[in-house]
Order: sequence, then C-alpha cells, then structure tokens
Amino acid sequence: MALFDLSGLTMNPSEVDDVSKSVFELVIEESGLAEHHEIETGVVRKTQIAFIGNPGLVGKVQTDCDRKIDDFNIPITQKYWELVTLGIRLKHCATDVNALLKLFKKASRMNPDFYDRIGSQELGLVVSKLEQAIKQMLNRLVWFGDTAASNVSKGGSIKNGIDIAYFTPIDGLFKQIFADVPTTASNYVKISENDGASYTTQELADDKALTIFRKMHNATDARFYQAISGGAQPKLFVTRELMQNYWNTLENKSLNFSLAETTDGTTKMSYRGIPIIVRYDWDENIRSYQDNGSTFNLPNRAILTLKENIPVATLSESDLDTVTSFYVQKDKANYMDVDMNLDTKHLLEYFTVAAY
Repeated sequence: MALFDLSGLTMNPSEVDDVSKSVFELVIEESGLAEHHEIETGVVRKTQIAFIGNPGLVGKVQTDCDRKIDDFNIPITQKYWELVTLGIRLKHCATDVNALLKLFKKASRMNPDFYDRIGSQELGLVVSKLEQAIKQMLNRLVWFGDTAASNVSKGGSIKNGIDIAYFTPIDGLFKQIFADVPTTASNYVKISENDGASYTTQELADDKALTIFRKMHNATDARFYQAISGGAQPKLFVTRELMQNYWNTLENKSLNFSLAETTDGTTKMSYRGIPIIVRYDWDENIRSYQDNGSTFNLPNRAILTLKENIPVATLSESDLDTVTSFYVQKDKANYMDVDMNLDTKHLLEYFTVAAY
C-alpha cells in the first residue's frame, strides 16, 4: 500500500533519535496511558510482580511465662509481566510522490511548527499519522487484547472480516478483569441492558447510570479507600452512553450542573469524589470491532479501580528507538519500521469493581 516517497529524505542518527522520543512522548501522553495507568519501564520478559499481603491477627493476653506464639504469617503471591514485541512496517513506492506534493504543502500550512520541529514535511506527515495509529493500537491492546480472540463466525466476539491478529498479542485489561471479577463476585455489578437482543434494546434505561454508579461505589472494598488515603489515585472509567445517561439524570435534577462542572470547555465530572473518565475509545472499539450484526459485545461498561492497579509495562522510555527508515533499491520502495514492547496487568481484584 502506497504511503508516500521518502527516497529523497536522509535521516541522521540524531534525527532518528529525536523522532523516536517525540513519538514515544506524544503517544504515551496523548493516548491517556500516562494519565490513567502507571507506566512501568525497564521491564523485561517474564519479570515477577510480587504481592506482599497482610498478616493475620496478633496480640493476646499473656498470663504466665510460657508466652503464646502468634500465628504470624505474611502471604506472598505473584504475577508475571509477559512483554511481547509489537512491530509496525510502513511501505511506499517512490513513483507515487508527485501526486502528493500539494498535500505536503497543505499539511505544512496547517501545522508548520510541528513539521519544522521534525525537520521535513514528509517525515512530519508520516510521524503524525504514525502517532495516531500507535495511540489507537495501545488503547486497543491494553483494554481489548485477547490472545484467544476469534471472529463471530468462530464463536468469538470480533466482527467477521476483522483480522484477529490485531487483538491477539496480549491479554488486555478487560479479559483479565472479567476473569478476576466474574459475574458471581461481590464486586461485580450487572448491566442488564447488555443482554438485549438488538442494538436498541441494549440502550440504557433512564437514570440507569446513577443506579450503576451507586452500586459500584457501595461494592468497593475497604482496602480501596485505605489505598486512596495512602495516595493511590481512583478512577471510574465509563463508556459514553453511561456518561450521557448520568448527565441526563443530573440535568433533570439540576440544570445548573453543566455550568458548575465545565471549565475551559472541558466537562469534569466525578461521582462521590471519584473522577469519571469517559472512554470514547472503548465505544469506538466495541462498535467497530465487537459487532455480531445484531448486537454489540457488552456496549455498556464501567470499571472502578486505582491507577496503580492497572499498570502498563514497556522495556524502556525510549522503546521506540528502533524507528528506522530505509530505501530498498530492488523493490523501488521505502520502508519505515517501528518496534516496541508492551504488556498490561490487572493486579489485585479487591481494588476493582466491574460493571458489565
């Protein structure tokens, strides 16, 4: 597939390094990863994550010299990082460049500072599109990755015609959370509309979001609040329709909420002091890739957890330092390669309440 001609572009090592850093920083920040997840760097494959639990009760009355021994035991459990290497290769035939010259000029006028910073119009264009693609990839895999994913025709949830290889590199957070917080768990909240037999019947009933949020808050573990008192950052991630449903309820009760909760054009909402994060990317992934032709796969979802409980791991902060551009004469084609390592983990189930 043609991208555009890079045959006239020469990148020295310094430029490659600058491009790598700019891609990494923009992708991590703008994808929301740094805001919503702890970013663990320096992680290598099969690195142990140890959990040190709390001991049992201690402290009994001692009545004689033969002191009683307390049953003091510190439980330790573990999980493992399982980093995989993700690769991207872009290819473009040199003969297509002439038709794109006007596009380069137009793009330069749209955002000259960005392209000046990168050093060339051509490289600026490919990097901006590369950033967009990597941000979408990271959010897709971190939340919707499933090493056992399959298409609807084979009993899975991925829309027929979609290449499942874009979902199978890692097990994302939804798969892990659904396993850690099953429908039988006390920290699970059912969203009955997800069982609807059509797109229409999967829409939320009036005021349903408020009911769901209340049940989720009431289902939290005491250790969740202990962690918050120690500095942990709580997050309530929700799909778009849940948020719209909640807004409708608030508007019906008080029309002033929209003025009080909006700053600089950005609506900042919380429930009982916990920030609400609307995950528009969840909706995009569910509606684009988890559609069986009649219904969406769990279109209404909410996860109440701690930022520290859903970390994302990479090998290093310069994980994209393998961005390379090269021309292959026999192919008459130009290539750009990107490699990075990725994994994510849902650490402790009692720090999470899941509604789905």
